[in-house]
Amino acid sequence: MGSPLTLYVEHAVFAILQKIKSTLTTQRVSGYEVILSIPSLQVVRCHTVNPATFFAHPVSDDEQVHDCATYTPEKEIGIAEDPIPGSMLLFVNGPSFIDQETGIRYSGAAVVKAEQQGFSDTLQIVSQIPLPSHFSAQAAELVAIIEALQHAEGLEVNIFSDSAYVTTTMHSSIHRWERRGFLKSDGSPVMHKDLLAQLMKALILPSKVAVIKCAAHTNQQDLVSRGNALADWAAKEAAKTSPNYNEQDEHTLGMMTSRQQNATGLPPPYTEAARLRFRELQEQALPHERELWEQRGCVQSPQILSIGKKAEVSQ
Repeated sequence: MGSPLTLYVEHAVFAILQKIKSTLTTQRVSGYEVILSIPSLQVVRCHTVNPATFFAHPVSDDEQVHDCATYTPEKEIGIAEDPIPGSMLLFVNGPSFIDQETGIRYSGAAVVKAEQQGFSDTLQIVSQIPLPSHFSAQAAELVAIIEALQHAEGLEVNIFSDSAYVTTTMHSSIHRWERRGFLKSDGSPVMHKDLLAQLMKALILPSKVAVIKCAAHTNQQDLVSRGNALADWAAKEAAKTSPNYNEQDEHTLGMMTSRQQNATGLPPPYTEAARLRFRELQEQALPHERELWEQRGCVQSPQILSIGKKAEVSQ
């Protein structure tokens, strides 16, 4: 409680903490730093044998004995942080944004390839993927890099991304999560568990992989800036073609635009369960929300409020 305390340890605690920062969460590192920065605490490294090591430790029958001298090699797929000379160049992007007019979220992913022709470099869009509206930017970025890895099967590849989440995941987190079965300490699954599992499978496809962090929206004319800008544009264009409706995105229920209607002008053929879910959510809507929907062209049917003719919607 504020009294001076000297802690003798046989390890260089501060040096170890700096070395393993990339393998710990930010919250955990901050917690350790707060403890070690207490004014009344002094951490001293010493080589004196700790008397506690001489205490006998009873081992129960069901307790697994740990032998520090035993080393089990674990093969991890190496992911370089610096470009691999002479390798394929790919740029990935996965935006998720909300249309200011409709309030609808759009998500997409794209992969762009750089090719050298003579003394000039050309950029080519190799993949554009519209994604469901509930995909976050992080999920979209994972989809983009999975697509890039699949495109580079059997080849050496440099993948450029402006996403700090992607680069941190690839260089620090992915192998740790795999060892833990993509589970957190409380047993719950990590965010984007399924996509991370797909990413681990895709990692073995190229012969060598480098994932490089690049700056976003630089407006420069160098190859990396142009490639990243094109990937960003291509992903946003792909997102605009994605279906607006998704059962997991409650904010878009009932707000279907003409883009979603088929050639006959009818709304999409939703299941009965989806219609019941529509009705349940719309009954919870505030009056001004329903008024806004009607102003945007929605009509009331016996079941749901939607765009379309009453007789057709209520079928």
